[in-house]
Amino acid sequence: MDGSQLRKAQAISVLHEMLQQILNLFPAERSSAACDTTLLDKLRTGLHQQLEDLDTSLVQVMGEQDSAQGRAGPTLAVKSYFQGIHLYLKEKIYSDYAWEIV
Repeated sequence: MDGSQLRKAQAISVLHEMLQQILNLFPAERSSAACDTTLLDKLRTGLHQQLEDLDTSLVQVMGEQDSAQGRAGPTLAVKSYFQGIHLYLKEKIYSDYAWEIV
């Protein structure tokens, strides 16, 4: 795999991780009563579809066995960032105000 392919795979991996973390922010059981559940369901469905598309793209760029390797490294910063958001929301008991801040 050349440098260009590696950068492309890393970019896809980071985008995949971002979408996965966004999806994790909106589980059905924690949805605010103020949220439109139909819109939230559409958001979740769209995120799932994009994640599947990115999985396919990553395998095309890297191959089956190398795709896990491409997900390492750059995604750690994304995970850490979203972990902070999760902790903040949890501390604020997922209040409407906390969601506005996020």
